[in-house]
Amino acid sequence: MVLQAEFCREKQGMELKNELKKGNIIAAVILKVLLGIGFFAVLWLLRSYTVDFCLRTLEQETKEVQGNIRLQISFAQSRLEMLADIIEKEEDITSGQTARILKSDTGAGMVSRLGIILPDDRILTQEGALSEPVNGITFNALKKKRAFITNMEPDNLEPDKSVLFFNIPIRKEGRTEGILFGVIEPQTLSDYFKVDIFDGNAEIFIVDDQNTELIMDTLHKRGKSDALEEHKIKKGYSKEQIVQDFANGKGGMTAYFSRSLEEYLYTAYEPAGINDWFVMLTVPESVVFREAVYIEKVLFLLGLYEAVILIAYFLWDIERTRKEILAKEKMATTDLLTNLKNRNAYEQILAQYERNVPACLSCVYVDVNGLHELNNSQGHAAGDKMLRTVAKVLAGCFDREHVYRIGGDEFLVFAETDLDKVSERAAEAKEKVEEAGYHVSVGTASGENAVSVVKVAELRMYEDKKQYYMSHGDRRKMR
Repeated sequence: MVLQAEFCREKQGMELKNELKKGNIIAAVILKVLLGIGFFAVLWLLRSYTVDFCLRTLEQETKEVQGNIRLQISFAQSRLEMLADIIEKEEDITSGQTARILKSDTGAGMVSRLGIILPDDRILTQEGALSEPVNGITFNALKKKRAFITNMEPDNLEPDKSVLFFNIPIRKEGRTEGILFGVIEPQTLSDYFKVDIFDGNAEIFIVDDQNTELIMDTLHKRGKSDALEEHKIKKGYSKEQIVQDFANGKGGMTAYFSRSLEEYLYTAYEPAGINDWFVMLTVPESVVFREAVYIEKVLFLLGLYEAVILIAYFLWDIERTRKEILAKEKMATTDLLTNLKNRNAYEQILAQYERNVPACLSCVYVDVNGLHELNNSQGHAAGDKMLRTVAKVLAGCFDREHVYRIGGDEFLVFAETDLDKVSERAAEAKEKVEEAGYHVSVGTASGENAVSVVKVAELRMYEDKKQYYMSHGDRRKMR
């Protein structure tokens, strides 16, 4: 009976162990299933985050490229308009002096060649020769329009070559005497518009939506481009949405299959704000997921614990990066000596003004007189004190948020108010600087084009500086 009782107890113990073992196996299976679900969920989240980050980066960079394009085009147009103003003062716009003016201004930017279309449709080249146009564009057709940049069209000297034209009317006494044109060769645009994201693997396209022509393509360079051909759109994106965005002049994002690269390209697009042009930035899917693939391998080896640690690290790293970016952005836009905004901030606000022109924009251009001499005679500490004093005065007379130190001894102020008020404050600031024992030269200007306003204010500052040094009897200090 005792042996039978012991046997029963042993049998019950074995059954309990088997049940526990079976329970452990089930728990392990459930845990592995949960690990697998968690792992694939992490992979899905990681890929989604990677794509989202890619598209947000492309979207932001596309907007920056768009602003740069508008800024460069606006600068080129302003330069040609100034050149047209100079030519208007010539008694005969077909003279050799006009040709010399044209030739001297070539190569100063995107414009590779200049010329003038005359009322008889002939072309005055920068060499002074008169040529017959070969692209069928007439003087009468152009004079009906104001200053503008064309879409791609045949060159007026080489019809087999497609170029862009700036056309600026040259007017005398209310009559159009000629059309100043500047030629932009599309293949040179990549020298002016570059991006440095995704280790330099992002590419830029400029598309003319009206004519479905490709103005710029850094991906295919001189090879055959398939950018405007029919493409397979990646699941999750809509071809109809792209068509609608282009029709409404709106930006957006997509992904399409490139037959030339044999992979999907993630793409952001924005209207360029010039004619019907759109700016597109693309990056290959393999580049987007390059780091994600490495992380996937690590996750396979480390399991759920390592995945949790990695997610925690990502969250911490994102927050740390966000804080570092905020700190670097502030450092990148702040002048350490004067605590004013620096030239980087100035260039950003200038591009912003080019995109969204305020109703009234005025500028004050300030140059400190005698900084170089003070540094040489009393040391850089004295020069730094001078600059800090000028900065303090300008920040007190104007809104500190709109005061910039753009050079060693140069300051600039933007104010969205009329010229009289700005000039009054500028005079007050100049007087306070003099009370502190220093001198500045000041120029003010107002207008609708930010770049032009700055240039005019700078020229007036130089006039003020000239008067200052003439009155102080030392022209050699003019810089």
